[in-house]
Amino acid sequence: MDKQIAIEGKWRRVFDFDFGRRAFFTIETDRFRIVLNGGSVRIFDGQTKELRFRMNGFRYLYTGDVSPDGRLLAALENGKHFYLFSLEDLTLIRRVTLPRGYESIDGYPSFSEDGSELIVPVSIYRTGEYHHFLCRYEAAVCRLRSMQEVGYDAFPAWPLPPLPQ
Repeated sequence: MDKQIAIEGKWRRVFDFDFGRRAFFTIETDRFRIVLNGGSVRIFDGQTKELRFRMNGFRYLYTGDVSPDGRLLAALENGKHFYLFSLEDLTLIRRVTLPRGYESIDGYPSFSEDGSELIVPVSIYRTGEYHHFLCRYEAAVCRLRSMQEVGYDAFPAWPLPPLPQ
């Protein structure tokens, strides 16, 4: 059974539900293959397949996106943070804490088409139910520009794996 599910965006982004391989989310650009597996981010050269960068010590780091110009990687954890990496010099630029009281659970971030914004899905539980928001960050400096409540149908949530036949 094929357990991979692709999501939209400039780059190929795939959820992989094969827990044995420990590659839960993969992004392929014209230069890199990026694997997020919860505890680490690994960046491989797209041509040689050589491991170019690895950072461990994350908790629930499962999804991300690469800016349209291929220079930035945003990686979102299930929880209260996202991370911005430079794909030019393969370094961690910053860790960003989500707005107080909000967390990202089973969502994925996306850069805007022009790369100026990073859209991060967050939720908060209040009055007996979850409320879903899209946070728009200025991508270059990770400054929060706006938050808009959206219905779950507009919330970029992980797709469910196909059911066994």
